[in-house]
Amino acid sequence: MTLSPLPGVAQPAAGDGSASKGDSLRRFFSAWSVDGYLKNETAFRFDEPRSITKIRNIAYVNASYPWRDRGGLTFSAWAYYDLAYDLFDYRTISGRSVRDADQPLVFIENLKEEKDSPVAEIREFYFDIFLDRADIRIGKQFVVWGVLEGIRITDEINPLDFRELILPDLLDYRIPLWTLKVDYYGENNNYQFLWIPDLRFHKPAPAGSEWELLQRVPGTKEPESFRLENSEIGFKISRNLLETEISLSYFWTWDDFPVIFRSAQIDSPQDPKFFPTYTRINMYGATFVRQVGAAILKGEVVYVPDKYFGLKNDVDDNGDGFLDHQGELQKKHIRWGLGLDFNLWGTDWSPAIAQWIILDYDPDLIQDEFDTSLTLFARRPVPQYSAVLELLAIGLVNLKELYLNPEATFDVTDRFQIAVGLDLFFGDKSQLGVSAPSGGVAGLNAVEQSAQFFGNFNDNDRIYMEFKYTF
Repeated sequence: MTLSPLPGVAQPAAGDGSASKGDSLRRFFSAWSVDGYLKNETAFRFDEPRSITKIRNIAYVNASYPWRDRGGLTFSAWAYYDLAYDLFDYRTISGRSVRDADQPLVFIENLKEEKDSPVAEIREFYFDIFLDRADIRIGKQFVVWGVLEGIRITDEINPLDFRELILPDLLDYRIPLWTLKVDYYGENNNYQFLWIPDLRFHKPAPAGSEWELLQRVPGTKEPESFRLENSEIGFKISRNLLETEISLSYFWTWDDFPVIFRSAQIDSPQDPKFFPTYTRINMYGATFVRQVGAAILKGEVVYVPDKYFGLKNDVDDNGDGFLDHQGELQKKHIRWGLGLDFNLWGTDWSPAIAQWIILDYDPDLIQDEFDTSLTLFARRPVPQYSAVLELLAIGLVNLKELYLNPEATFDVTDRFQIAVGLDLFFGDKSQLGVSAPSGGVAGLNAVEQSAQFFGNFNDNDRIYMEFKYTF
């Protein structure tokens, strides 16, 4: 049956490919799967100086395009802008006016004012190839090796962005890397190989911000990316054995924190000379996951034979008047963690313990021989209110520090959520070397050295709200 042309409508001439091109374009665009979210994050610090510290507006998009049944392309990106910097004084947001009250005015005036806004980043951009017994992923991506959520033991593939400490969602503070990942599925074992030519390291919070802590030491030089000799290599083998999922791994990588070698004369007013250097380390790891009754038991362990640990500033065992070993000692160490997931009283519970153990310990090291942390994650759905209640608690035992994050999330519609929560910090601030309570050199006091973490932010307690629309 032949249809007559519609009156007044131009028809393509014989051999005209415009219609087929249009159909191809429509099929191309209709094949894309696109989702994402729009989100507002607003935070108010209720410790002095009280201030709204964040009004961050985020747009995130994720798109994927299938390539028949043999792979596809995935792309994700986000952009955000923090309105708080436009509405409030930066020094109030960062808390400088109160926290640096004992410092000379010139010190406060010369501090940097870096802002975490505006930001636009590609988060993922990779191509998948699916073969009969192997998957290949090439591009910018995240790779997760750990089985304990929120605890990094074997999971050291992607470095971290500390722009807001460890408060963002887990993937939001990971830094994606250009990576070749190959998974091969054998009869009994599965194998994974990683080649990472893209070198990135832990990124500190903006200098001068309320989350400033681990700043880059001037003179730090990073090894050059995309040079074969600087690449990172990883290998993992996994299988199910006696109803237990186990894996063994090896990762030849760079320590994501530089080693701060330094030449320092003991009891001298002269400033030390720093030689910050990124160093190679080897990581031998293992994980397991096993169901025990209605609970799931999970564990990780890693052995690192060549990491450097900092020495106290007054170590001079050879009596030459200078800090020994340029302030760093290379030691073997073990990290391990154990966690349990179970449901009790209608609540999902996930307690865990993790520990660092330095072998052949030297008492002159700043870090303790045994460094222990405890975590607890609890989640309780409240369906009658379309709500979920959550609690995250992290305790650093040696440092006597605690972080608490209670949060309630409400589903207003299938696409719109509102969350409210608290970030609470407990502990002492770091003390390294000397303090100047009077703001002058004459008031210098020797103090016991301690490198704290959460305690440095015990004045940053805040309440926050989040509004999220997904599409």
